[in-house]
Amino acid sequence: MDIVYQLVQGMSGLPAQESRLARFFLENFAHIPESTMEELALKAGVSLATLQHFARSIGCDDINDFLGKVRHQQQDSGSRALPGSTNILGDATWVEPGALQKLAAHAGIGSDVLERFSHSTGKESGGDILSQIRSRLHDFSQQESRVAQTILDDVVFAASATIDQLATAAGVSPATITRFARAAGCDDIRDLRMKLAQSSSPASAGTLPEPWQEKLNSVHGSLNAQLNELPPATVTRAVERLKQATATHIFSASAADTPFASILQYRLLTLGHPANLCQDTALMSITAAMLGAGQVLVIFAGHAPENALIAAMHQARRKGAAIIVITSDKGAFMQQHDIILPLKNNGYGSLFIIDLLCDGLTLKA
Repeated sequence: MDIVYQLVQGMSGLPAQESRLARFFLENFAHIPESTMEELALKAGVSLATLQHFARSIGCDDINDFLGKVRHQQQDSGSRALPGSTNILGDATWVEPGALQKLAAHAGIGSDVLERFSHSTGKESGGDILSQIRSRLHDFSQQESRVAQTILDDVVFAASATIDQLATAAGVSPATITRFARAAGCDDIRDLRMKLAQSSSPASAGTLPEPWQEKLNSVHGSLNAQLNELPPATVTRAVERLKQATATHIFSASAADTPFASILQYRLLTLGHPANLCQDTALMSITAAMLGAGQVLVIFAGHAPENALIAAMHQARRKGAAIIVITSDKGAFMQQHDIILPLKNNGYGSLFIIDLLCDGLTLKA
């Protein structure tokens, strides 16, 4: 079995979470045998059970069999490292185009598969996204050129900015940001941000103080773990409910959840969506009694909620309000028509979910 070929095929043939695992292993192929199963699971942001299932999905008996095949293929190729690779397993280090082409030639991979993989990692044959933007500065419209220059002036900001923040910085409308993303060869603003993050990461590698780098790695792992927990279809359903809502009411289960509930309220208000925040359990019951069809109740419950909040949620459901729950305890809320957004990390995970919801509201159908 050619394990590299199996991984690349898995990029397009496996479920979303396992497809991301295949990409992770390809990006860090040289260092897989040097890591334990626990280290692989931690760096990839998945469970050991998911690793085992993934190994079987690509034709191995188990994860140990997968590791053995990786070692065997490295020995056959006569090299333990791909050209351009660095020993930072799991960080935002991406296979360079030249190394990727050599890897594809070795595995007998077709150009169509290579192109799909390159696009998914922001390393198209034309170079990374920053090179493409620089080379096309004179091809963009006047408004798009302002966006391009804003991105080139501060790539780190652009890689994490919302569509509204980037539009404000460039002095253009959010619609211009969307047009620019497509003009730059990206699917949408999310694809643009991902490629900007990937392009800027190698430049900062090794330049940060060690505690900062450790923190960055921790954040990356938290976001990756949160992403693996979120079914895209469920996020889309939540966004559609928020788009159609005449008003959104936000309940927080505890003091630890309140800052995130406040952030969501602020983001919704700035996007022109009426939003009310309720933190008092007595007021939650009164608010829930006044809800009805066409309104949405969003509940933040990073920790086990009080009975009063659960009772208010049941009351809102009976009144016909749509329920969206951001929680790490799905069992306490599971109802057939509720939208449950699993929370992996009450800090970065909550912020990531808020970003996905609000970014979704800015995208046109």
